[in-house]
Amino acid sequence: MKLEGVKVLDLSMFLPGPHLTMMMADHGAEVIRNLTSVGIRLDRYVKNGRLRMISGRTITGSAELFLARIKTLAKEHGARCVVIDPLSILSKSGNELTAHSVAERLIDWSKAGGITLVCTGLLDEASMEGSSSLQISKIADTWIHLNYLVQAGERNRGMSIIKSRGMGHSNQVRELILSDAGVTVTDTYTAGGEVLMGTLRWEKESAERVAKEVGEVAGKLKRVRLDAEEAELEMRVKSLQVELEAKQVEKALLVSTTESREGELSQGRTRIRELRGADTAVPARK
Repeated sequence: MKLEGVKVLDLSMFLPGPHLTMMMADHGAEVIRNLTSVGIRLDRYVKNGRLRMISGRTITGSAELFLARIKTLAKEHGARCVVIDPLSILSKSGNELTAHSVAERLIDWSKAGGITLVCTGLLDEASMEGSSSLQISKIADTWIHLNYLVQAGERNRGMSIIKSRGMGHSNQVRELILSDAGVTVTDTYTAGGEVLMGTLRWEKESAERVAKEVGEVAGKLKRVRLDAEEAELEMRVKSLQVELEAKQVEKALLVSTTESREGELSQGRTRIRELRGADTAVPARK
């Protein structure tokens, strides 16, 4: 099974101890064969004794007899989990009131014994009023709803959690995909408030993937352009710095040359006076 992107094909995590499966319709060999087609191998667990599969066709009688037989088998096997497929068959073994009472007692028995009880049941497509004629959804802890949804000319499997007491859960409908790679619960894709499945979901995923790739390419191009502009600005800054340094050197050289010429002229005038024997200027008398 794949939940939120994580694939689990090994059922050992779901089989921590002995399990007992009661099949009211199919034989164990048929269930094993059918699940093998979707990548789930149960035969190894049957061989090592962790899983026992019993066909309800071999059990005849009333719903009370079914309950007694299930309890006996679970005790003999030391089961920690019991799967009944489907539980709604109890209503065919007697009147509705008795079947409902047996279903309630079965749930109470499993809770008291710390046994996980998983039951399947067929629902009227026109009604969502809980869990077939037995109405056990009112006392069950978790109710998972599987149905078919028709979109764009396709019939796809949908899965949602109607309720799950004591734990948070999503209220969205997810697409359930069965393939030779296993069982997959896809991520939710919505458009206009409607959950997309099948081809519509594939088109949505493809469009998002293309948009992501285009965005990544555009981002890389923008980065390259910015890097080039940055390099150009750095070159211009370096060029201006070199030009500034040259101007500063030229200015310092000009000042130094001017001061040197003035000094030389002053010394030259003094030397000329000395050579001419010029008298020292005498202050005029008053």
